[in-house]
Amino acid sequence: MTSTQKQTLLETENWNFMPLNLTALPWYSESDAPESIPILDLHKLSTQTTPEIRKESLQILQQGITASGFFYIKNHGISDEEIEFISNCTRKFYSNSEEFKMQFDHREETRGYSHYRLESTARFFGTGFGKDLCMKYSMGPELTPEEINERISGEEDIASKAYSANIYPNSEFKAAWINYYNRIHELSMQLLTYMGESLELDQAGQQIWKEILIEKSCGDLRYLQYPDVPKQACCDISGNLPDRMAAHFDWDVVTLLHQTPSQNKFISLEARIGENFVKVPAIRGTIVVNLGEVLRLLTRGKVKATIHRVVRPPQALHQGSARDVVVFFQAPPLNAKLSPLIFNNEIGQDTLFDELYRDAKSTQSVTFSRLRARFFAEFIRQMGDPDAMHEQDAHLFSEPC
Repeated sequence: MTSTQKQTLLETENWNFMPLNLTALPWYSESDAPESIPILDLHKLSTQTTPEIRKESLQILQQGITASGFFYIKNHGISDEEIEFISNCTRKFYSNSEEFKMQFDHREETRGYSHYRLESTARFFGTGFGKDLCMKYSMGPELTPEEINERISGEEDIASKAYSANIYPNSEFKAAWINYYNRIHELSMQLLTYMGESLELDQAGQQIWKEILIEKSCGDLRYLQYPDVPKQACCDISGNLPDRMAAHFDWDVVTLLHQTPSQNKFISLEARIGENFVKVPAIRGTIVVNLGEVLRLLTRGKVKATIHRVVRPPQALHQGSARDVVVFFQAPPLNAKLSPLIFNNEIGQDTLFDELYRDAKSTQSVTFSRLRARFFAEFIRQMGDPDAMHEQDAHLFSEPC
């Protein structure tokens, strides 16, 4: 390889799918967390701590879910080995040829592989232009026919494709993904139990919380790999777009995200706290939690569905800006009836679901399957309907090799 070729490689995505060693990464420390994004120690919520410590921890949790909508959790019980297992199986898959990977593209079922720059969060949410600068792999729950029947109530539920079959390239990959899915789902249910407690719900509210959000819940698991941002696509070049993934909220109940730090320590993830976007660094031993539209709806806006985004680095930090994310979107069963549905300044305004909420005003509830069907129908339509506005900077990017 000539010096010119080496320089060109360094200025592009610099694709690297070598195994991750979490211990060797340049993590941030807990002292680097923004003041507005608390860190919750789950160990302090166990029954083995004192009532005073537990009460203080519940107050921290309440702050996280009502003030910022973003918080970290530590001592969550998922080991580095489990995270490395899913990470390295997925990175190994990503290292294959595009022709091979496309055999696992089941986008109409929102399963399997999504190639680099396929999806556009900007287009979907109307918050900008351009494509997502990452590749993705997705899975849903592994359910028996009987378990599926418990979660659906009609053809509309089936059409939402929430319980479509998963696709795996090999048995090791399957084992890693199912293990992580089960572990993170279990953690999400534990966290939601603590959240209900922190909100001081009455007995009836606790029962609704348990029935809708915890029992029969499942969700979607995705692994996102962001390569280095090419130097020519960085945010400090006039006319370039600012985001790797545009600003958006999550449509689920609760999102649990494990992120790796970039080698150059550039922080891509940002959350809008108040009027400003705040950097959310990757802190060793933590999982980032943010809350979704379902909780905002159920709590009349008391719980925040916080807007967040993933930004591009400046040119000086393009090399070494790659990051990996494994993210779980916890969701209720499709036939869950979500209420109260209050159409005011807090709920049902300026979201993807405006029309759906208006139609549901008379019944004061909407099934989760209708939210999901609305969301993914638009998602799938856009992936099959090219839009030149979101391809204006396509010439700045390359493909994996």
